[in-house]
Amino acid sequence: MKKTAELFIKTVTKYNPLAIYIPGSPDPDAIASAYAIKIILKHQSVEADIFTEKGLSLQQNKAFTKRLKIPLKIGKEINLDKYQAYIVTDFQNNRVDQIGSKIPCAAHIDHHRVTKAPVKAEFSLISNDVGSTSTLIALMIKNLNLDLPENEMTSVATALTFGIQTDTDKYDHITDLDFEALNYLSRSVDRDILQGINSTPLYPQTAELYDRAIANEVVYKDWAFYGLGFIDAQYRDSIAVTADQVLKHADYKVVAVFAIIENQNNQETYLDVSLRTKNSNVDLNRIIKNITPNGGGRKYKGAYQVKLNYLKHAPDKDLLWQVVETATMETLRKSRDAFYITGFKGIYRSVRDKIRSIFTKERAQ
Repeated sequence: MKKTAELFIKTVTKYNPLAIYIPGSPDPDAIASAYAIKIILKHQSVEADIFTEKGLSLQQNKAFTKRLKIPLKIGKEINLDKYQAYIVTDFQNNRVDQIGSKIPCAAHIDHHRVTKAPVKAEFSLISNDVGSTSTLIALMIKNLNLDLPENEMTSVATALTFGIQTDTDKYDHITDLDFEALNYLSRSVDRDILQGINSTPLYPQTAELYDRAIANEVVYKDWAFYGLGFIDAQYRDSIAVTADQVLKHADYKVVAVFAIIENQNNQETYLDVSLRTKNSNVDLNRIIKNITPNGGGRKYKGAYQVKLNYLKHAPDKDLLWQVVETATMETLRKSRDAFYITGFKGIYRSVRDKIRSIFTKERAQ
């Protein structure tokens, strides 16, 4: 990791200033890793700003950024005349439509399974041997031996710890490298702040969505779907929280919670779907990528979005929801069946190859 960290510094410090961009919905892992990179760059005399494509909706995430004073520029617009290059963290696709090819991608850092990225990054660190992108950044800081001021190291360590905690489901799915990163961060983390963030109450609307989800449960074989109807963008992250809660009390291989998100401020409307599983053999990332490139997954969790702006002026919202709900459930049903067909083909190929190997050895003898 030491050589990797040094290469990262050598690559990104060629540019000044830099834009650190968080596509999609900003979660604690993405925010923490972006914030830590900003601090690293600061001590290399490189300016950087963090941009999030969407605003924060969970109370906990708002408390997280507020308590640690993490500066975020919310919105899609970037003044490309100001920045020489950009960095993408915690997202499988490093293409940013608002940037295009106008400035280069200096670095792409992520912990999800490798996908074909449409933009070449000068520095790329993609590893699914860790539970979070925050782990990768923490290990880079450790190997760079950065002498950060105590207050900044405390802030960064607390942020990265929260990022790791969130993406490992409160350490339930931790790896050896995650543990190494947490051990390093533990000497600097502010446990009072971390406890305060963790105790932030949910919106009352978030709690209500669980009841709505259970009331609308539709079971298909060993999968279950939960439509929530229309949700205001400020409660968008409640879909993921609801999916987590449903999975805790469900006995299905995969659960999917979905809703139409309405953002009145920028007139944006889109379908948001969160998938969860307790089965490590279910590849949610592959399932989602077969539906749309606008999403992805890791072990046990995944999500995707579909833009519906063309339909935002539909006069009958109930009818629009019926169409979207029906289409979403049919897509998920087909995804469920395709997943098993593909799985059976994989088993068949494995058995076939073993049989061929046996016969090949016998002929050789």
